[in-house]
Amino acid sequence: MATLDIRGGVPGNQPRAAEGEARPASNRRSSRVMIDIPVTVFGRSPDGKILTENATTLTVNAHGGLVSLKTDIDVQEPALLVHTKVGTEIRCRVAFRKKIDKERFEIGFEFIEPNPTFWGINFPPEDWNPADRKRADPLSKPNDPAAKGPKR
Repeated sequence: MATLDIRGGVPGNQPRAAEGEARPASNRRSSRVMIDIPVTVFGRSPDGKILTENATTLTVNAHGGLVSLKTDIDVQEPALLVHTKVGTEIRCRVAFRKKIDKERFEIGFEFIEPNPTFWGINFPPEDWNPADRKRADPLSKPNDPAAKGPKR
């Protein structure tokens, strides 16, 4: 697994996460999909400690995802998400942070580089890049009802 230098900032002049402010649905770059995908979050807490927490996604899209964490995360520091089912990882920034209660935080992550295939969703929404979708195997047999035999 690659390492992430969590001392440095995120490249570019990105806007920082605001407490409880999310981008309106009409301004989204890609549709959200509600799905539980196991992830491990690596980052830094606001008090400077390195954090590692296992979580599951609440929603995902081509540009990031939303998770619920027990640990608060520093919105000024980069983070690393690991898709624990397949072991892939991606650099992120915190785009949204909301305290749910005294023990939970909703954290929205934005990929540094959009990556619609990171989540491994077979049928992403129509506004995800069609070139990045998984396509049917051309060697597989077509779904031909006549090939299944006579109807009874």
